Amino acid sequence: MIILSCHLFLKKVFSLPAWFLGRGLVSFVLLLMLSTGCSQVGLKAPQFPVLLPNFLTDANFQIRVTPSSRSGVYTVAGSTNLPDESRLTVAAIRYLRSSESLSASLNQNPTYSILAYQDAEVKDGKWQATLNIWKVAPDGQFKEAWQLEQAKLGLSLDPEPDVTFLATLAPTDSLSELEPLLEKKGIKLVSNIVRNTSDGERYVQASQVLPIALPTGQTTLPAPKEEVNGGWGPRYLLLPEPENTKKLENPKERRTDAPLSPAEFLQ
Repeated sequence: MIILSCHLFLKKVFSLPAWFLGRGLVSFVLLLMLSTGCSQVGLKAPQFPVLLPNFLTDANFQIRVTPSSRSGVYTVAGSTNLPDESRLTVAAIRYLRSSESLSASLNQNPTYSILAYQDAEVKDGKWQATLNIWKVAPDGQFKEAWQLEQAKLGLSLDPEPDVTFLATLAPTDSLSELEPLLEKKGIKLVSNIVRNTSDGERYVQASQVLPIALPTGQTTLPAPKEEVNGGWGPRYLLLPEPENTKKLENPKERRTDAPLSPAEFLQ
């Protein structure tokens, strides 16, 4: 509106008579000064300060698997910018294929065996867990968990050549409640660490796949302990009472406000 008023004033000046030219020139100079000021004000008016959005840092959730010097033992560690004391569940799984084509066609869900798992906690932006994916069979041979139960289940399974190591942020069933808490700390979950179940549930997880062969070799079993009382031990034996280290003194005077008994009246 300020610029529009200046143009109307300019039109009025040019319509004045010629004898008013001197006064008009002075007015024109003043008008140019006012127009310049009006234009500057008009250009600066829209330049309001921009309110920047609250930028959030993308969640960082890294996993790194390293074999240890012991066979079958792996160190699973990682770094993250998730809050300290965040609870993680670290697991190693191997996918299995059923050799029966009919069973595979009926069951579309993948079959896998949990070889080992352990809880971990974020501390100073780091977390670590140690997983032993080898078990000892009754005959002393090293096996994986699914191999020990395969005969009992009566299934013919072919293992995949890889083992998948997973680190999952707990809890896994309330991600919608977890997101606002992370946003308050300036952290935003990103798609590369968010997984979805077949039911549409979301959870935070990092994974790494390593080619790991099946266990080989055997070990010497420890000598079996003698089974007493069906494994319950000598429960019929009474354990001695611990010795009382405190010295108790009998009170010399009555220390109660209960009414006297008839026997006490006769004393």
